[in-house]
Amino acid sequence: MEAVYISEIQRFCVHDGPGIRTTVFFQDCPLRCRWCQNPETLSPHPLLLFSADLCGGCGACVRACPHGAISMGADGIARTDPSRCTQCGACCEPCYFLARKLSAHTYTVDQLFQAVMRDEVVFRNSGGGVTVSGGEPLLHPGFCEELLGRCKNAGVTTAVETAGCVPQQAIDRLTPVVDTFLFDLKLFHLHLHKEWTGVDNGLILSNLRRVANLHDNVVIRIPLIPGVNDTEYEFSAMMDFAAGLRHINGVHILPFHQLGAGKYDLIGVKYTLADLSEDNDEGVARCEGIAKAYGFRVDVGGTGFLSDRR
Repeated sequence: MEAVYISEIQRFCVHDGPGIRTTVFFQDCPLRCRWCQNPETLSPHPLLLFSADLCGGCGACVRACPHGAISMGADGIARTDPSRCTQCGACCEPCYFLARKLSAHTYTVDQLFQAVMRDEVVFRNSGGGVTVSGGEPLLHPGFCEELLGRCKNAGVTTAVETAGCVPQQAIDRLTPVVDTFLFDLKLFHLHLHKEWTGVDNGLILSNLRRVANLHDNVVIRIPLIPGVNDTEYEFSAMMDFAAGLRHINGVHILPFHQLGAGKYDLIGVKYTLADLSEDNDEGVARCEGIAKAYGFRVDVGGTGFLSDRR
């Protein structure tokens, strides 16, 4: 089994499935959601993250770069020329101030299984387990199948968070080794989905219908973006679609936040929603009411993982 790029292994998570979990964030995503709070995971390859605030101006990175892409600015900060940088990461190890790092590193299944199982005692005491997220983990179905299969064989519960923009075979392949599917639904109407995520949602809706037919524990998670998918028109359309599916074990409304906004600066990309307010109590309440009117169990914030069904 080939190695894959893993962006982060985050421990003691409570929003990514039942109990206390270890969440593995995969690199690479086919969507380009304009509100994405993990932009460093979008690329199929690791990106160089650079924090100017941490740079001590020592020049170690300048000497380490094999492509001559880094030079010292007049302000004493090491600047990178993106036209010459290959994202190789040679500048990261000698950075004494940890101002430079890569967004992901390679792991084999063996290495990753060993890493997550360090938390086995936490899983057993909390009813938690391992969740694969991203990025989009199901771009690597064979890897996830083997990893989660080993976890289940060890008595550890498993979960997948997916946006569903993957071949149907990935859904079919993972179903037997997944205890909880967390399916991110962004928007229902095609023109809005393409405008805000950059892709068609036909495959996504088809895969959501597919997994709801195959699996008996599917949670729909909706990142609620003010003025985008919190309108009665859009949110009602999503709920109307979800109401026709089997085995939906709740709807999670995830209020918009700007916790990852600073990551765009780290990768040198402009964040177009920097001025969008997090204050959306009215929109959250409206959408919660709509979902409940359709008969769904609703959780605002994404921590409710009960065994009861809709």
